[in-house]
Amino acid sequence: MPVKIDIFSGFLGAGKTTLIKKLLEEAFTGEKIALIENEFGTVGIDGRIMKDYDLQITELNAGCICCSIAGDFTQGLREVLKLYKPDRVLIEPSGVSKLSDVIKGCTPFLREGLVSLNLCITVIDAGKYKMYLKNFAEFYKDQLKNAKTIILSRTAGMDREKLDAIIEGIRQYNSEAAIITTSWDSLDGKAILHTAEEKCKSSMEEFIKREKPAFRISNQKVSGIRIGSQKEGHSAEEVFSVWGIETAKIFGRGKLEDILYKLDNSDMQILRGKGILESENHQWLQFDYVPGEITVREWVPDYTGRICIIGSLLDKNKLKKLFEI
Repeated sequence: MPVKIDIFSGFLGAGKTTLIKKLLEEAFTGEKIALIENEFGTVGIDGRIMKDYDLQITELNAGCICCSIAGDFTQGLREVLKLYKPDRVLIEPSGVSKLSDVIKGCTPFLREGLVSLNLCITVIDAGKYKMYLKNFAEFYKDQLKNAKTIILSRTAGMDREKLDAIIEGIRQYNSEAAIITTSWDSLDGKAILHTAEEKCKSSMEEFIKREKPAFRISNQKVSGIRIGSQKEGHSAEEVFSVWGIETAKIFGRGKLEDILYKLDNSDMQILRGKGILESENHQWLQFDYVPGEITVREWVPDYTGRICIIGSLLDKNKLKKLFEI
């Protein structure tokens, strides 16, 4: 029987890892599961966050899947299938990957009958939909167009008219995908799984024959994000940059929160930040950052601290100074 392939796409900070954790806890029961975790940059964070789950984790760093289709991703997936023999493989590409390229990377395995495409999900942060669609259309539209299920995150308490406007906008790029707007807290993971599986029965040809999206961005600033005019056909490395570092530095919680607030108000085009750091009294902290949203929580001790910041035209010297590293 072919191994199930579940792809979880979504732009930076949309909530892909959170969704995977929900499905692991509520829907993927009694299965042997492998996770291919792809991060944009050399410092991996999400793989450590998932380590408490009963998973075989393969991490692909130093680039996004779409930039290594013929290399690390293909080899990693083949090794996972051969050595671990899972029932299900979860693929979480970098937030700046193109979903169409990830699907293409799975094509050889589909043709060989080794796997079946079971889930093809794109997670969208409802509050940042318009901003990211306008500023990063080449990547964002690709993730919208090629999904079979689109799940909106952070919808709790959101104005219904705004949600309807987002649905209407999504339908311009994808008329067939199931769109889930209900807050995740109100939905059982099994219900999400059932809906997404039902919508993923189309053949691979339908995905890879879709027309490439147009990509047109004006040179202006929108809600704190500003990048220059772009053309279609860019790789992630041409548009985005990453600063990642390992550190033994100790961060007090208040100090870390202050740094993240300064990050949020800097003139850099920062789209995503995450890290695991040692704090005072041998405690550890894990932080997540997306524009306008900062989360710091207690964490289990790790072997060293790590920080990963992703954006466009990052000033790495400013980041080092900000974190005092």
